[in-house]
Amino acid sequence: MLDGKKIREMRLSLGYTTLDIQNLTKNQKFETSISKSYLEELERGDKKNPSLVKVVVLAKVLGCKVDELILSA
Repeated sequence: MLDGKKIREMRLSLGYTTLDIQNLTKNQKFETSISKSYLEELERGDKKNPSLVKVVVLAKVLGCKVDELILSA
C-alpha cells in the first residue's frame, strides 16, 4: 500500500503542487499521467491500489525509488 503522507511530504519538499505533478506527468516520456484529483486521492489514502505504472511515474517525478512510497509494516 502506498504511503500517502510520504508522497505529500516529498511533493511539498520539492515545491510541487498537485497541479504541477499533473502537468509534469502529461509529458510523453511517461507511460501515463496522474491527474490532480487522483494524486489528492492517493495522498488522502482514498485510492488503495494504483497501477504499478502510475506508482513508477510518481516515483520518477518525485525523484525517489518505488519502495520509498510504500508503507512499511
